[in-house]
Amino acid sequence: MDSLDPDDVRPPYLQVASAIRGDIEDGSYKLGDKLPPHQAIAEQYGVSVGTVKRAYGLLQQERLIITRQGQGSFVRSKPAQEEAAGETGDLAEVYSQLASIRRRLDVLERELREVKAR
Repeated sequence: MDSLDPDDVRPPYLQVASAIRGDIEDGSYKLGDKLPPHQAIAEQYGVSVGTVKRAYGLLQQERLIITRQGQGSFVRSKPAQEEAAGETGDLAEVYSQLASIRRRLDVLERELREVKAR
């Protein structure tokens, strides 16, 4: 996805985060890869830098990326599940389930948009 879907009811930052999440999951961005700067993503999707910052913040909360001040944002080199293993088992399971639910929701939303487009 190189532009936002005008028929998508989700806010732009969620659409951008979903696209980047998909790129991480399909291997376009590999573990440890540096993500493009905010300005490049803003231009790619036709959104503001603030929207990209919000999308990156969401991906950081999901533990898919890490941002280092002055260096940029990177795909986490240690999957969240491995890191969470050091936490309580219950919390690690919650993170895993949330990531799975988010992936399934993205697929369902894409399929729904395709059905609506027909």
